[in-house]
Amino acid sequence: MELRAAKLEGSDDVVDNPRESAKITSRARSRIAELLQKPFDVRSISLTGLFILGLFYTIYFMRSILLPIVLAVLLSYLLRPIVRALARAKIPTLLGAAMILIALLLGIGSGISALAPPVADWLQKAPTGLQELQRKFMPMKKSMAKAAQASGEIEKLATPDSPTKTAVEVKRRPITEILYVHTPEFIASALLLIILLYFLLAY
Repeated sequence: MELRAAKLEGSDDVVDNPRESAKITSRARSRIAELLQKPFDVRSISLTGLFILGLFYTIYFMRSILLPIVLAVLLSYLLRPIVRALARAKIPTLLGAAMILIALLLGIGSGISALAPPVADWLQKAPTGLQELQRKFMPMKKSMAKAAQASGEIEKLATPDSPTKTAVEVKRRPITEILYVHTPEFIASALLLIILLYFLLAY
């Protein structure tokens, strides 16, 4: 009798489990259908898009401030174990942070001084190299110019009454002007990075 009762209970559980799963699936389907039938709030989507665009524009215009902060935080995480090791060697934290910062600046300066002569030589040789490239590509340039001229004449024949188009000239700023504009910004960002990195390492 007990075995039969256990079998009956097991069969009831088997029957109930599919019923419960069917109920759960039907509830989930009805919930999804209700969510899909609701109208989407276009205003909230547009506001979210405007907020994201404004955030990106803010980051772009504040890059001279945000970039040094991010770099200072990353470098502080990288150099903090060295400061702790110096503190274990009974060197004060302020002095250890200053030593690490001076060593970092000296390393960057030595790297720049080592790379400066090859870069200067390359800049001196760049005009001659460009002239040689222009000489090599001159036949191709002439053929392309002839093809463009022929296509322009065909267009003129096809549209004789077309109005004259004004030529647009794109002015390029020289490298000296770019350096003159961006050098103060770079110096300010570097000073901000050094100060923030020192305080993050020292405190």
